[in-house]
Amino acid sequence: MKTTTTMLALLLFLSGCSNDSAFEGISSDSGRKAVIEEAAIALDSRDYTAAIQLLTEFDATSPDPRVSRLLSSAYMGRAGVDFVNLIEYSGQGGREDFDMVAEFLALSPAPELDDREESQCNAKTGAVLTFVDKKDRNYDVYKTAQFIDGHCIEYLIDDLEQAQYILRILVGGDLHSPDDEIQLGVASAAHFIFVTGNAVADGMNFSLAYEPEKREPGIIPVPINMQAYLYYINFSGGMRYDWSRLDEGAFGVGADDPGHLNPYQKDLIDIYRAVQAFLSATPEENDVRDSLENFLAFAMQRPMDEIDVNSITSTMTTAGVYNLVNSFSAE
Repeated sequence: MKTTTTMLALLLFLSGCSNDSAFEGISSDSGRKAVIEEAAIALDSRDYTAAIQLLTEFDATSPDPRVSRLLSSAYMGRAGVDFVNLIEYSGQGGREDFDMVAEFLALSPAPELDDREESQCNAKTGAVLTFVDKKDRNYDVYKTAQFIDGHCIEYLIDDLEQAQYILRILVGGDLHSPDDEIQLGVASAAHFIFVTGNAVADGMNFSLAYEPEKREPGIIPVPINMQAYLYYINFSGGMRYDWSRLDEGAFGVGADDPGHLNPYQKDLIDIYRAVQAFLSATPEENDVRDSLENFLAFAMQRPMDEIDVNSITSTMTTAGVYNLVNSFSAE
């Protein structure tokens, strides 16, 4: 097996592990250092909300990037990103490239409800996953389909965007290491899956075409792996949703503008740069880098040697995202 280890800092910051030596020199103020160490302990215990609450008293764009790295790790952790799962996924063959994000998420099922109950998903605890109902006649075929409760997806997206904001400032300000670019690429892969799936769920939702008081946002679970997409493509939800309602306009978040990148373009560019950072930091073969490459190549529908920033920008328009999800029907 090829190595999946990048460097000590990657394993420290990306998996949310604490290490007192990492905080040496952050500040001579004992109170500040104590708060940061407490946040690191919270991260190590996967109490991401506590870590965020402790760290947001500092400027996320502080000249000291170590505080920013911890805070971005906390936001990513609360959104479900788990680097240990990513390493395990990357070391196994025969997986669907598009399913990388669904495989590395550390999220749990939302409480099961009957048809009359309102969603009780909880983004802060990660209890957001839903699945095909066991009573569904197609359950045996699609039992591995994974969805996120549509009532909680925006909270997860927001956490990822907080992490992206922090990491992009680090990278753009020349305060970064290759680890920061890799971490940003992983966050952006998750963001791409969540935003794309959310656009699909909203685009299929019949109620969003009604007058405002009758709309029911979030009632359609958000697909996050290939089986979930195939379930929607192959089976109508009656009066609740239908794949045929989906069109290019559903992906108009940050609509195409020659002067600005849309969210899909930004995410894939981040992934591309993460791959380049891997090559720079660890030029030897690496399973995690291969997983990111395969995910990017699948999303772009072309081999890696044909992918660069310009090709991502020209391909991943709103029409390009629409074409990508519709290509799943051929899988």
